[in-house]
Amino acid sequence: MQDPVQVDVQNVSTAKRVSTASNIGKWYQCFGLIKQNLLVILTFVGVGVGFLIGFLVEPHRPSQSALMWIGMAGELYIRMLKMMIVPLVICSVITGTSRMDPRSNGKVGGIALGYIIVQNLLGAITGAVICLVVKPGEGILVDPKLTVEQDIMETEDIFADLLRNLVPDNLLEACFQQAQTQYKYATRTEVVNNGTFNVTRNVRDVTQKYVGSAHSTNILGLIIVCSVFGVAAAALREQGAPFLAFFRSATDTIVKILRVIIWTTPVGIVSLIAKTIASTSAVTSVFESLGIYFLCVIGGLLVWIFVLLPLVFFAFRRSNPFRFLGSIIPPIMIAFATGSTMIALPESFFCLEAKNGVDNRISRFVAPLAATIGRAGSALYIAASCVFIIQTLGKDTHAVDIILVILLTWISALAIPSVTGASLITVLILLTALNIPGEAATMLFALEFFLDRSRTVVNLVDQLTGVMVNDKFCASDLGARDDAMGDELSLHDTTSEAETPAAKSLENNYVATKL
Repeated sequence: MQDPVQVDVQNVSTAKRVSTASNIGKWYQCFGLIKQNLLVILTFVGVGVGFLIGFLVEPHRPSQSALMWIGMAGELYIRMLKMMIVPLVICSVITGTSRMDPRSNGKVGGIALGYIIVQNLLGAITGAVICLVVKPGEGILVDPKLTVEQDIMETEDIFADLLRNLVPDNLLEACFQQAQTQYKYATRTEVVNNGTFNVTRNVRDVTQKYVGSAHSTNILGLIIVCSVFGVAAAALREQGAPFLAFFRSATDTIVKILRVIIWTTPVGIVSLIAKTIASTSAVTSVFESLGIYFLCVIGGLLVWIFVLLPLVFFAFRRSNPFRFLGSIIPPIMIAFATGSTMIALPESFFCLEAKNGVDNRISRFVAPLAATIGRAGSALYIAASCVFIIQTLGKDTHAVDIILVILLTWISALAIPSVTGASLITVLILLTALNIPGEAATMLFALEFFLDRSRTVVNLVDQLTGVMVNDKFCASDLGARDDAMGDELSLHDTTSEAETPAAKSLENNYVATKL
């Protein structure tokens, strides 16, 4: 008969071994979780390090050469991503639309456009209402000595350029330039009495308008043309198969390159943020003088991203909106660092498809379209800024003026390019349309970095929410999902090490040998 004491010792020893094996399994799971979210963790660290370096360097007033080298890594990072945007959009739109029948394609496009137009309008209304209620411009005097050099654009020309860019006349040129109205001016001198004495100033009058070009990718035109190519190739069936096979292969190649580039994000973010903060003089005094306006815009953006968009998401998806926000943190960080939702497209594709199960036929058509004309955050900023400037000039904000600001913002938002600072230029254009001198908005440049990044993040979340809404309405109409592309846009290895067969085998072997 076995000694009871010996049995107890064996049981205790076995329990310890099982506990040790269980702890090893937990460590593997923890390591796998860290590995799975390593890029997000490093990106957060990069943001903190970038701000730290920027605030440490700024008091020393670095030279232009020093700032150039501080921002060199970030500049190279953005250049690499920009290099891949046009090929990625072209291939993604063609392959995405080729998987839809014409009826589904029309429904997807209609819902996407409807969502974008409504959200842009609501953004403009929100921005105007916030500044009307809080009145941040009262008590702030505009320095008349400040001037801004700008080219005046008329509102009707902005809308006309938008229509022209929908149908590019040269597909190759659309990859690096877009149509834009140009002006010829005649300068004249006029004398104006400002109430105290006469002031002489030079005035430029438009003598001629013509259609020229601007050095900027016509993404909207490329999306339209590539959609036509995708639908046409799908209609040809066997004859169009080689054409589509080429673009699917091209997409695989592009994403292979992006998998490498995306891991340089933390370094690029450190460089970009450090340079921007280091080159911003008197950060504290800027916030003191424009603090209420800054809080109005930031408050409106926070309400939009944490209240309005979650309500929209829950109303249509009937799921937790904050879980969705957590799943799109990587593209949010990229958008914040670069000031462009277009540059965050590759990571957005991955988060939509791999993490949220969006049909790739929808995400690869709607996301580029939304990144081109979806500007809810920018519309909020533009409307708020225009009302703020009107208040700083001591003018009464009549209902007609506010309605005009909202309508002009709504229309202009559709034509804002996905580049840093474009919304501020739009503010100057709208002020000119309202017969307000552009120099009144000079003070806004001091806060441009912070507000630009903030509204870009809101733009991105709004765009991706629109993709999720579109998927809810249209995914069932597309038929069986075509997984021929597989995980071509998976920029990360989504399987944690703790879940791999090797990890499980190692844990099981340890338990077996010890028991």
